[in-house]
Amino acid sequence: MSGKEQELIDRYIYQVVRRLPRDQRGEVSLELQELIGDMLEAGGSAEDVLSKLGDPAKFAEKYQDRSHCLIGPEYYDNYVWLLRIVLTCVTATVFVVSVIQGIRDGIVLADGETAGAAIMAAGTGIANGFTGIFIAGLSAFGGVTLAFAVMERRKIRFEMKKEKNWTVSDLGDNFTGKQKVWTPGNLSPIPHKKAMISRGDSIVGIVFIMIFGVLLIFAPQFFGAVFPDGEVVRTIPVFNLDQWDIILPLFILSLAIGLADEVLHLVVGHYCRLVMISSIVTGGLQMILLFLLLKAFPLWNPGFATELELYLGGQDGTGLNEIVMRWNGDFVSNCFLAFGLMITLLEVGSTVYRTLRYGIEDPA
Repeated sequence: MSGKEQELIDRYIYQVVRRLPRDQRGEVSLELQELIGDMLEAGGSAEDVLSKLGDPAKFAEKYQDRSHCLIGPEYYDNYVWLLRIVLTCVTATVFVVSVIQGIRDGIVLADGETAGAAIMAAGTGIANGFTGIFIAGLSAFGGVTLAFAVMERRKIRFEMKKEKNWTVSDLGDNFTGKQKVWTPGNLSPIPHKKAMISRGDSIVGIVFIMIFGVLLIFAPQFFGAVFPDGEVVRTIPVFNLDQWDIILPLFILSLAIGLADEVLHLVVGHYCRLVMISSIVTGGLQMILLFLLLKAFPLWNPGFATELELYLGGQDGTGLNEIVMRWNGDFVSNCFLAFGLMITLLEVGSTVYRTLRYGIEDPA
């Protein structure tokens, strides 16, 4: 068997097993290798054998149970794995935030018996936290499930559209009337190692987005200056909480766009045209939203510098006092905008480069 024939067989097996649950892939790969080997011994070339086996997407359906499936086997492993991580991050963050808020409120309200009040407030925070955990967990479950269900359905439409865009010159002798005939020549190459998207990087991005989103929803006051005031821990929020009802939706929309892109990276698993287009579109939308947040909306707390200066007024601080005296919301917005645009452009540029340099055609 020539090296070209072996590569063709490896491509076919890869295209079959990538559509199956991970616990099936090893066994099915061995079965396919054995089946193809027996067929080759019976006579014929590798291309003839693979043509008899047919389209790998349809061949993989023999191992799949798609009856009444909201999320098919191709996505199910990633779905369950990601759902566990997201639910863990969301519920843990909401629980911790609820406890911290309960303790802080108890200390503020306590008069003399701070320890006892803190313990009682912690218990109240835990009790209230269960409600938040239920709501946040249900929202996270629904969001992840909806995202994977949409990908499950859109995958079929994407493949059909791909077939319609093929021309007679692309199909050559394989075009018979209006029916496309699959041949091994349609197999996409196995992705280059540098074309693979790190699963760990996608998970880190997803976890960061989820935790940041939960904090923005349940505890935006935690973003700011935190300092002890006697037995009380006080916070001066850096965000304009009086206008939070119009600011938060933009934050959530931006995070949702980033989350969708990270989930797509996780599911596809390698750089291709679909991933590149998604990165360009989501990057562009996030830059627009970042500009609106920082330049068009009252994001910063207008009294942040004044309140912090009042607290530091009686202290002998030097460097921190200098920073507070020079605080300027427009300057801070410009710095964050420049930094955000630079990071987004670098990320999009990296995706485009990796796709054009190492990427393969969109997954079939």
